[in-house]
Amino acid sequence: MGFPTTTLPNYVLAAMLSICVAPFAYSQELSEPVDQTTTAIAMADLPDAPSAIAAAGVSNPFAEYTAQPATRTKPAKKFHRVVHPDQLAPPLTAGDKLALAVMSRLTVSDIFSTAFSAGLSHWRDGRPHYGVDEGAFGERLGGIALKQTTQSIFSYGLYAAAFHDDPRYYVMGDGHNVTKRLVYSATRLVITKKDDGTPAPNWPKFAGVVSAAALSNAYYPQRDRGPLNTTYSVLNSFATSVLNNEIHEFIGDAAKIFHHKK
Repeated sequence: MGFPTTTLPNYVLAAMLSICVAPFAYSQELSEPVDQTTTAIAMADLPDAPSAIAAAGVSNPFAEYTAQPATRTKPAKKFHRVVHPDQLAPPLTAGDKLALAVMSRLTVSDIFSTAFSAGLSHWRDGRPHYGVDEGAFGERLGGIALKQTTQSIFSYGLYAAAFHDDPRYYVMGDGHNVTKRLVYSATRLVITKKDDGTPAPNWPKFAGVVSAAALSNAYYPQRDRGPLNTTYSVLNSFATSVLNNEIHEFIGDAAKIFHHKK
C-alpha cells in the first residue's frame, strides 16, 4: 500500500515546520549569555517554561501560579482545557481529567471545528474516503468526530491520568514577545506540565494521537487503513495540535484588537 495521495494542506505543512524548528529556536535562545538573576526572575512568571521553577529557586511547585496574586485573580473553569494568564487553575483528579476530555469535545468551537473538517474533507474527497454521495458527508462527519473524541479521551483523560500530567494549555499571554510565544505554543506538543507543576515530556499527547490513529483502522474505509495511512494520520494530528496551540495563544489578542476597533 502506497502513501496516501492526498497532499497535506498548507496550514499542516506550516505547523509541521513549527514542530521541527521550535526546539532548535528554543535551545538557541537559552544558549545566549544572559544575566542569571534577571533570567530567574523572568522565567518565574512563565506559565509552562522548562526549568522555570528550578531557575527561580522556588521550592513550592505551585509558586508559578501563586507568585503573582495581583494578576492571577480569576478561578479557571475546572473542565476547560485553556488556562489564561490571569486565571488560577484548580487541581485535577483522574476523574476530572476524563470529564475534561469528554466535555472539551462538547464546546461550540470543537463542534464547529469537527463540522468544518468534515466539510473540507467532503469537498476535496479526502480522508476518510467515504465518497461524495449524499450519505458520505454523514459518514465522514461521524468518522472524524469519533477519531477526535477518542484522541481527546486518550490524551487528556486516560494517559494524562496515568502519567500524572496536567492536560490543559496555559496561555503565555501578551506580556511576552511574539517570537517567544510562537516557540512556546509550538513546543507544548512535546512539553507539558506534571500535576505538581514541573515540566515533563508530553507523553500523553503522543500516546493519545497514536492510539486514536491506530483505532481508526477499525472503522475507517479500507483505503485509509494500514501502517502508512496511520503514520499520515499521526503526523496530521501533530500538526493540527500545534496549530490549535497557536490559536489558543493568540486568539485573545485578536479579540482585543477586534473589540478595540469596534
